[in-house]
Amino acid sequence: MNKQELVRAFAIATIGLLGPLLSTSIALADGTGVGDQRANADPVPFTGPVPKAHCGPGDRTESGLQGQTTPDERFSGDSEGGYNCNLELVGQFQGEGAKPQGGPAYLDHCAYYDTINNPLQQHRGVVVIDASDPAHPRATAYLNDPVMLDPHETLKSNVPRKLLAGGQNNGPGFVVYDLSADCAHPILKGSTELPGSSGHMGNFAPDGLTYYLGQSFEGIGGFMQIVDLSDPSNPKQLPPGNSWVMAGPTACGSTRPGRGCTRGKPAGSATWATLRSAQVQTGW
Repeated sequence: MNKQELVRAFAIATIGLLGPLLSTSIALADGTGVGDQRANADPVPFTGPVPKAHCGPGDRTESGLQGQTTPDERFSGDSEGGYNCNLELVGQFQGEGAKPQGGPAYLDHCAYYDTINNPLQQHRGVVVIDASDPAHPRATAYLNDPVMLDPHETLKSNVPRKLLAGGQNNGPGFVVYDLSADCAHPILKGSTELPGSSGHMGNFAPDGLTYYLGQSFEGIGGFMQIVDLSDPSNPKQLPPGNSWVMAGPTACGSTRPGRGCTRGKPAGSATWATLRSAQVQTGW
């Protein structure tokens, strides 16, 4: 994803959860024949097809497969109006455009997204949005250090440690921001340069102690940079011997040159972040 598209609006929408929560239990019979109900400690994950959403009468939906924008909709300009299903616009912040690969990342009532890094912008870098008032989201800060001018797909937050981090797009820089005092006003906690790094995409480990930074133009056999964040004020590049080699599609999901591989979460998993009862969405 290297297209430089402008996101025209940054919006907050309420979203209804579709589908019930699944719980699994098993019944075991003991030697006396008395049934014993107990929860399954390791339930089998759901692997079936996702049910089709039933959209509301006023929703604007795609004409083809649900969730997929068709070529006709893209080339005709119809998709520029955006599509929605069971989403209601609550509030909107109109900025100077956003890079579609650059976030958003979330923490508490705040969101963070990258801009296209155009010298003509009034505010370059990562925009910090305070959505504590969902009807009136507002920009409270702009992160414009050399890394945050364009972190590409590395802009990520970690909830347990309240950190925001990113790697320089096609460069060696890496920065960490502290969000613990006020998510609307990040504080630069630490920065470093990773020799030989050319950042493209990445993510935290779930505990926030490590960051895995995928590389541009590194296919199978390429190395991933790993950063020790046990002390966020002093991020440390782990030795090359501890870096992970990008493997085939079963480990990384892609064998194409230029595609990074993130090991911060199991392959094939997805992370969804919401702002309490509201979800911040970008549309272009």
